[in-house]
Amino acid sequence: MIEITLLYQRNLLVGIESKGHSGYADRGSDVVCAAVSVLMEALMYGLSQIAKLDSLVCRINDNIPLMSVRWFRTKSEKISLLTQTVAESLKAIAADNSSYVKIHTEEVKL
Repeated sequence: MIEITLLYQRNLLVGIESKGHSGYADRGSDVVCAAVSVLMEALMYGLSQIAKLDSLVCRINDNIPLMSVRWFRTKSEKISLLTQTVAESLKAIAADNSSYVKIHTEEVKL
């Protein structure tokens, strides 16, 4: 099961964390894991290379597996569009694959 956590501070998305394997198929041929991984990688790349966000914290741990992307609270429309697009895409994957992907939300302190 992939557990995705959407992290919020006062109703603004400030991070997304993906943990685990879906179990949909064997490693290397699991399209559900691949879809989530691509979105998380795109988020990291988009925030660092396209939006040029300096306040980005990324963690990857292949042993768990874990991908975590966090950024400082901002009202930038460019960042909001990118992060909300990824969050909504992850929600769609979870809705279509509810046995393999779960979405949670968490309020984080400032």
